[in-house]
Amino acid sequence: MTLLLALVAASRIVITEVMANPAGNSGAHMPEDRNEFVELYNPTNTAVDLNEWTLDDGDAVDRLRAWTDSSLLDAESLRLGTTWLGPGCYAVVLDPEYTDTLAVGGYARPYHFGTNGLMLTVSNTTLGNGLATNDPVILVSSSAYGYEDTSTFGTPSVLTDSIPCDAGDGISWERIDLAGPDEVNNWMACRDTAGCTPGAANSSTTFLDLALTSISLLDSSATRPGEPLHAVIVVANTGFRASATCSVCVFLDRNGNATDDAGEYDTTLAGCPLESGQNTTLTVRLTCPSVQTDLCAQLISPDDNPTNDFMRLTVTPGGSERMFVLSLSSFSPDGDGFEDSLAVTYRLPEAKGTLNVMVFDLGGRKVATLFSGRPSEEHGTVYWDGLKSSGARVPTGVYAVCVEYRNGSTPRTEKLPVVLLRK
Repeated sequence: MTLLLALVAASRIVITEVMANPAGNSGAHMPEDRNEFVELYNPTNTAVDLNEWTLDDGDAVDRLRAWTDSSLLDAESLRLGTTWLGPGCYAVVLDPEYTDTLAVGGYARPYHFGTNGLMLTVSNTTLGNGLATNDPVILVSSSAYGYEDTSTFGTPSVLTDSIPCDAGDGISWERIDLAGPDEVNNWMACRDTAGCTPGAANSSTTFLDLALTSISLLDSSATRPGEPLHAVIVVANTGFRASATCSVCVFLDRNGNATDDAGEYDTTLAGCPLESGQNTTLTVRLTCPSVQTDLCAQLISPDDNPTNDFMRLTVTPGGSERMFVLSLSSFSPDGDGFEDSLAVTYRLPEAKGTLNVMVFDLGGRKVATLFSGRPSEEHGTVYWDGLKSSGARVPTGVYAVCVEYRNGSTPRTEKLPVVLLRK
């Protein structure tokens, strides 16, 4: 008995994944009624008996039991009929009705479980009182051992943070660092294409996402055609797995199709290996085009999220002494994190007088005022998010950005067009 107590005292079973919103509809015999699960992990070097451990969702307390329905073995290699979780192994606590023979609404037995995963269930007919997307989960060891081992999901002691919440239909919450605390920044919505990884390593352990996070011109003033042009590109590892290497193709998109066609290719920059959370800055030397052209950067990397691998910046050659330039010739403020705002960068003769930066539609009606007043410096940048001054969204179309500068009796006004695109 002393040895058993020592083994249990050394244990630290961890809640590593929670599926509270299975794909499909709710109701009796429906997918949401039978496909909830909680995944556990044993990080120790000792097997732990989970019999009579409890799961509490704040509404009901359930006791863990061995899963005995052998129909689950039809296409899986799993461990049934026991509650002992081996070292370095996963357990999946399934809703007792997962193998419901009266299942309706599709999504019958939708999950593929990790090899040799331990299957458990609970003594009640549901997990807790049915896991809601805002239910925290608390795991507590059996009182029979005289020692309390606990693990939580959803920071149940903190009611003011952003979890638990809905990760999306058919998407689970995964713990990022299995040894890390139950905190907001240590949970993520599953990135696996299946939406969850029950009984297997979480997608956070394999998810690689290199991203272009910024592109800007190093030159402090508008470069004239034919002169050297320097661009700075930042690549970040926003995933959870280290990257071996990366490269970025940088080109001037002369035909406007966002592809490095023949005659547009300029250079490929080689990046260094990046650990999770690290970034690197790459600098490229180009030749300034003779007309307004998009400078594009395309990340070349076999990562898991290609949506953030492309960025562009509109280059406006100097020599015209314009008061302002637009960062893009078109933008799409649709909330996807890509080109959601338009930067309007102005350069004035002096920091005096008054400045108005406005947006008009093609009918000459003012849509938004981005700045109005006395500028504190000769140069600056304001942004348009695709909204009217009232906060309403403007539709897809061509708009005119107008900069009006007055220092004395005669105002100086310039306009440039921009295309706003919405899905």
